[in-house]
Amino acid sequence: MIPIPQFRAELEFHFKEHGSEHRDWFAFGDSCHRRVPMQVSGGEGLNTVGMWANEPGTYRAGDKVLVDCVVIAPELFSSAIKPGVKFELWDCVFFATGTVLERNPAGWPNEA
Repeated sequence: MIPIPQFRAELEFHFKEHGSEHRDWFAFGDSCHRRVPMQVSGGEGLNTVGMWANEPGTYRAGDKVLVDCVVIAPELFSSAIKPGVKFELWDCVFFATGTVLERNPAGWPNEA
């Protein structure tokens, strides 16, 4: 079951830090769900975000996709997540930039 999204974001894949030892693609499988660490502008350190795409797909440098997101530790992100905020996705190296498009108050504890 997909939880109530906390925010919607656009991801743009860049793989700028990837060398030959890293893959140059990212995929959403049949579940359309992935969890990866992210670093948010205005936030501290890396924290896991769950992302859901509308359909399965494989993405390479320059590709974009819209995703619904839920953070595992909402108390760390409550003040940082708002439209226009940027974040980076990480898997041993940073590989994609996200931009928060909208925040869903119903997805945050004590805001609905």
